[in-house]
Amino acid sequence: MRRLGPPTARGALRLLLATLCTATVGVLSIASAQAAAPITFTDTFTFTDTFTEAVLACQGELEAYEVTLAGRGVFHVTAAGIDEEGNLIAPFHFTGTTTGTFVWVPSDGTGPTFTGSFTQRVGENVNTQDRTETVVFRLHATGSDGSRFSVREIFHVTVNALGVEVSFDKPSC
Repeated sequence: MRRLGPPTARGALRLLLATLCTATVGVLSIASAQAAAPITFTDTFTFTDTFTEAVLACQGELEAYEVTLAGRGVFHVTAAGIDEEGNLIAPFHFTGTTTGTFVWVPSDGTGPTFTGSFTQRVGENVNTQDRTETVVFRLHATGSDGSRFSVREIFHVTVNALGVEVSFDKPSC
């Protein structure tokens, strides 16, 4: 089950990363048909998604909520090229920002409804020796009962030429 909100906001982060990956795959398919190495392209898009989720707020689990997301994003890629399978060829640099709004409505009709906004920024640099990726996620929510909370999560990973990975995931409410 995906979870949104703290203590780690991983559910929301995973959802937005899935959105990011879906958008990127679509962009790469289009770009691969028209691009010769090296390539640079930018994609802008909008999205909506609705699903049922057990939501975590900073105060603890809030049970099942109907979650609706709406937003927009922009991604920019510079790469040595794209292979026959649509994968970026190193070295490449990828940046993206996704931002939007959400509504969380309690599935059973009890508890507050939450509305708010979120932003996710991602950057990835890959060369033939190593790679780094950083994701910054933030969410601000206001409940129909007047409650408020904010979430921020920073995730970073570096993999060196020897395959040694160093990473951290720092959530905060």
